[in-house]
Amino acid sequence: METWTWIVIAVVVALVVIAAVMAGMKKKQEHDRQHAAELRETAGRQKVAVERRDAEARTVEAEAERVRAEADRLEAIAQERRTDVESQRASYTDRLQKADELDPDVKHRAD
Repeated sequence: METWTWIVIAVVVALVVIAAVMAGMKKKQEHDRQHAAELRETAGRQKVAVERRDAEARTVEAEAERVRAEADRLEAIAQERRTDVESQRASYTDRLQKADELDPDVKHRAD
């Protein structure tokens, strides 16, 4: 065979290899596009779910803050009532002590 025949064969083989490589690259690109579209679709569904859960979390946080404020209010009321009870307890204890001091029938300890 002549040299030019081998050159033609080499060129044809090179073109076939190049065409095969390009076809493979094109196929990979198409596969990558489809995969990217699937990922975007999945991400879109996740975004909706995440936004819903975020809204739920914000609702629960707001409820927790409301409950904390109510607890603080109730604690203040309880503290006020405790103070009032202690004052009343001291008052009736003083009255009982005075009554005991005035009552001649109550035996007094010698201090």
